[in-house]
Amino acid sequence: MRWIAALLLLPCAAVMAQNAPAPDSPLAQQRLAIILRQAMADYERGDYKAVLGRLDGLEGAAKEDIAVLNLRAATFTKTGDYEGAMKIFSDIIRVNPGYFPAFFNAAELRFLMGDREGALEEFRRLRVNDPGNELLRFKVFLCEVSLGRGGEAEKTAAAMNVAGLTPSWYYAQAVLARQKGDGAGAERHLRAARAIYGADGCRLFDESLASAKL
Repeated sequence: MRWIAALLLLPCAAVMAQNAPAPDSPLAQQRLAIILRQAMADYERGDYKAVLGRLDGLEGAAKEDIAVLNLRAATFTKTGDYEGAMKIFSDIIRVNPGYFPAFFNAAELRFLMGDREGALEEFRRLRVNDPGNELLRFKVFLCEVSLGRGGEAEKTAAAMNVAGLTPSWYYAQAVLARQKGDGAGAERHLRAARAIYGADGCRLFDESLASAKL
């Protein structure tokens, strides 16, 4: 779920320790940003114990920083504590209703928990405010396929841009090919996507397919 890491860091301001600078000072912001970068590096390596250790070491207002909470919930998701993750995402959304990362991550978590209908509703709601987001469109597509709504999924895929900023079109075509039993065709689309966008550009989509089991 690399998509989670891509949504974690935003500008922060918080107290780092009892003798730290004022919460809104540039030094406090810099210190928290450094810890978040280190924690995200741990997250990318899959060292979730280290991530939580760094976050647990924060004090005062820093523990409640929105990016810290989002990263903690993302880590809970990776370790299988879905209930704990959803509680944090819900708390973030209640206090910060405009915070896109938490809405996105909560929708993805619903998908992982098997609530495909709820995930579809949330992803569609997010697309209203960001209709050009190719990853959101692909998430909607995956929900539709998972729910057996082939007609809707094909319409969603048809609206994707073959020359987009992401490999969403190629991955959608691969899924549709698999649904029709055309494994060779699916692999051709995936190979083309990786040749054009590279491994890093495709990683989010590979992980999305894996989580959807499609």
